[in-house]
Amino acid sequence: MASRTSPLDWQQRCDWARSMRDPEAFANEQAALGQTWTLLGLSTDIPNDNDWIRCSLGGVSVFVQRFGVSIKGFENVCQHRFHPIRTSPRGSGLIRCAFHHWVYNQKGEAVGIPQCRNLFGVSPKELGAKLRKVEIATCGVLIFGRFPAQAPAKSAPASAADRSGPGLNESLEEFLGEAWPILKAMCRHGIKPTLFTKEVRANWKLLYEISLEDYHTFAVHPNSLGKNGYLDLDEVHYTRFGPHSGFFHNGKPGDLSAISKSCRSENYHPEGYKVLQIFPNLEIAHHQITDSIWYVFILHYIPKAYDCTILWSCYFQAPLKRVQASRRGLMFRKLTNLFLPFFVGTHLKRINQEDHVICEAMQTTAGSVTEAPLLGLEEQRIGWFREAYRDALARSNRPKNSKDDQG
Repeated sequence: MASRTSPLDWQQRCDWARSMRDPEAFANEQAALGQTWTLLGLSTDIPNDNDWIRCSLGGVSVFVQRFGVSIKGFENVCQHRFHPIRTSPRGSGLIRCAFHHWVYNQKGEAVGIPQCRNLFGVSPKELGAKLRKVEIATCGVLIFGRFPAQAPAKSAPASAADRSGPGLNESLEEFLGEAWPILKAMCRHGIKPTLFTKEVRANWKLLYEISLEDYHTFAVHPNSLGKNGYLDLDEVHYTRFGPHSGFFHNGKPGDLSAISKSCRSENYHPEGYKVLQIFPNLEIAHHQITDSIWYVFILHYIPKAYDCTILWSCYFQAPLKRVQASRRGLMFRKLTNLFLPFFVGTHLKRINQEDHVICEAMQTTAGSVTEAPLLGLEEQRIGWFREAYRDALARSNRPKNSKDDQG
């Protein structure tokens, strides 16, 4: 029997609801999650020296820039008068603020300040202005970032347990766990992704949670994911690893470890529809398109406001080992490669749009609901996500909101 049990207590459910209607609560939530490894972009977006992209982390604007073989990240705010350094989505060039032409080096240090000694009485080095750093790590072409956890107040030192956990002290490889070799294999260098973005008028958690359950597919996607009716639970395996989860069609216990091992040894052959949900807001799947062609789909639900999300998505042919094709098969593969991206993209956008209609409707009530949802077996990953969300906010050493909002 289903029950309204919840990983969130009553106050946490009130906070959850408030983050869907109140800008301050949303900002506090995002500041806490900014300490968790989060996708920022692809290294294919910055192939050359000094190329950069602007992105969002923890509710604030940041930018990621290539310096030779290294990639650095910084908050997108000049330390002089707090003008944004990057005002376009992407570009190439020195880190220079357009307001007063302050120039920063790859360490984030202000090294070029016009009239510095005349106006400030010291050299740029002595002035010591520095951009706030973003910790950067990569997995294949995926660029992840996080803000370093803030040191606790001296009067309340954090224990080792408080400072550990998802995204705080772990390396990216430790954070991803068994997904690390899988993502590295699927998102290896050399891929040619097709990208698109869309603004959705709903909170990011609503979009992410609809991707975490399969119960809705028959009602919401009757001509695609749900065309064969409801899923047979005997043909579905859900797996949980750290704060993350996965869906394996025709899967079984142990599949995640087996796939991880075969990807690490570069011997993985794709089989069956599989989805990995990487906390806090990343979804990666691979799906068979033709007998010999598999595609990888990446969806990133980027919080923009308490009632607005940017869906960033890309897709590309899976760079995995395939069955050796005949000459005729190779010709067919080359032919299909010409039009497949268009049809795959159209299909993906249609499914997303059907989900977005539901999420935008849910946004109208989500900010006032403090009850726990009734979750069936096909929705258990939502409960896992809420546990990971609860733990991530608890581990963050951000100051708590002092307001006693009872929802």
